[in-house]
Amino acid sequence: MNTFIHKKFALAAGIVLVLISGCSQQEPMSVKMSRIVAAENMKLKEDLMHQDLEIESLKEQYEQQVKDLEEEIAELKEQIKVWEEKSRQNVRDQVESVLDTVVEQNAELRIENKQLREDIEKLKAELGGEDEPQENQEPVTEVPL
Repeated sequence: MNTFIHKKFALAAGIVLVLISGCSQQEPMSVKMSRIVAAENMKLKEDLMHQDLEIESLKEQYEQQVKDLEEEIAELKEQIKVWEEKSRQNVRDQVESVLDTVVEQNAELRIENKQLREDIEKLKAELGGEDEPQENQEPVTEVPL
């Protein structure tokens, strides 16, 4: 019987050990939930940190793009000023060219007008000195220029 008692005792001790060890490993639900929440919080903090880094990177990219665009706008404004000045100069050159042509033609017309007056005076002298205009003819007057 000794062996039987030893076997029962050993079995009872084993059950007690299993129960004790099993009970110590099992935690109440609130502790398990706390660990789950803590692990999830750590993961969320890590995700938040990664997102903050990404936001900072995007802000830097945005600021660089804004800076680049502002520089490009300044360059384009400068180009507009250059083209406007070239346009004004082109208009001035064209006006001067037209004006030079008109002045030249005006001078030629004055010379021609003077020559025609001289021819008229010669013809009048040849015809006998008619100084009075005929009925349908208007007197020749000199146009001031």
